[in-house]
Amino acid sequence: MTMTNKERFLKLVSDDIETVKRVNYREDNSLWLRESKSIALKVLLALKEKNLTQKDLAELMGISPQYISKLVKGNENLTIETITKLQVILGINILASYPQRHFENHLIIAK
Repeated sequence: MTMTNKERFLKLVSDDIETVKRVNYREDNSLWLRESKSIALKVLLALKEKNLTQKDLAELMGISPQYISKLVKGNENLTIETITKLQVILGINILASYPQRHFENHLIIAK
């Protein structure tokens, strides 16, 4: 059975414990999730530019195609090792592309 938009909306705003947990997770992890989505977009664009598939990338990186699928959805908390492999294999800049304004906006000064 296909859900209508109204049914989807009502499900999202319900008091369902799982929905509340997902919303809290997204709020608590919004900074890295945003960056993960940005990396996912860079990866997808690089794959298209280099005429590679996600399966090709998985083989080049020595990881599963399922992990690449998670990565390009932008919900994966990537390790430095994975980011570095992506940079080398795809020839893209990920680590050094974090703008200074992000640091300034989220700077925590310890006393």
